[in-house]
Amino acid sequence: MKVDARKVQMVGYSTLSVSLPKDWVKQAGIKPGDIVSMIRLEDGSLKIKPGLVKEESEKISKTVYVDTCEDSGLLGRMVIALYLTGADTVTLVSNQGLSRERVDEVKGAVERLNGFSIVEESPNKMVIQSFIDPASSPIWNLMRRLHSLTGHMLELLQKALKDGNAEPLKDVEEAEEEADRVYWLSVRQLILANIRPELQEKLGVDNPKYIPGHRMVVKLLEKVGDFIEMASKDLESIMNGGVKLRDADLGLLSKYTEEAASIYNEAFDSWAAKNPFKANSIVDSSSYLERELRKASVEIGNKYSGAGDKSGVALALSVKSYLDNLAQVVNFSGTIAEAAINHSAIEPPTLKCKIE
Repeated sequence: MKVDARKVQMVGYSTLSVSLPKDWVKQAGIKPGDIVSMIRLEDGSLKIKPGLVKEESEKISKTVYVDTCEDSGLLGRMVIALYLTGADTVTLVSNQGLSRERVDEVKGAVERLNGFSIVEESPNKMVIQSFIDPASSPIWNLMRRLHSLTGHMLELLQKALKDGNAEPLKDVEEAEEEADRVYWLSVRQLILANIRPELQEKLGVDNPKYIPGHRMVVKLLEKVGDFIEMASKDLESIMNGGVKLRDADLGLLSKYTEEAASIYNEAFDSWAAKNPFKANSIVDSSSYLERELRKASVEIGNKYSGAGDKSGVALALSVKSYLDNLAQVVNFSGTIAEAAINHSAIEPPTLKCKIE
């Protein structure tokens, strides 16, 4: 391998240039005014080819031999893993035949994945095809959608408490399922951005240094959805149980739910704006609110469990679980705010906290 070293030169006010090796130019027959194509490779290096090279999306096909994936749940998880790592076509084959249990396992996994569909099915074979255009789902759009869905779930909790009935809680599970689908697609896009640098611009990744942080935050947003769904089930038990919560305690649940939603939304805003000052405040306020929620879960719960009545004990457990789930939402909000501070250090957006 011949290596030619060239010094990077400044041309004009903002353009950088590198000269091409003279013998390579002669060999390739390149003349002034000709076009060369620069192809970004996975390791971050550039490959230069004479002429205009049409960008083609590399199609990834994988085959899974079902008979070798005997462990319960492994086949469905393998389908999800191949989706996340960018497979365009997944073919499942079995010499023994696909059992109903295996087919249901695969279909259950595919239903959770946006843009993945079963296009062929036979007793010994199943083909799953991706219909995702990476450019149609930039990562920031997906993250905002994920936050919007989980934020809506918190609004449903607030509405149920305000109206005094559990009817709005029926929509929480549907929103959480959609949030899961957006989460899996977000992870797929981030993995593609990491292994396919040429797609980063289309995927909305303006700096590859952000990818690890994006990956962590989308996971936190997804977990927030999980805890809100559990809180929704707790609230339904509270509202439909045999013992009614006192008005003052119901008011506290409403107050804490509103405060948790506010901190969650502010944390995401600080992340989106890369605002370290707002994020720093949220780290402190989330820590304080989490302690308040943990304390209230014990104090309010003890009011109803002390008498030893089974209905009272059940209510106490539901209240404690509800507030503990809210506390976890607040805890994750603080972590999102910490991530916002970390991202602001990559490309500092302000001189008020100067970094050089």
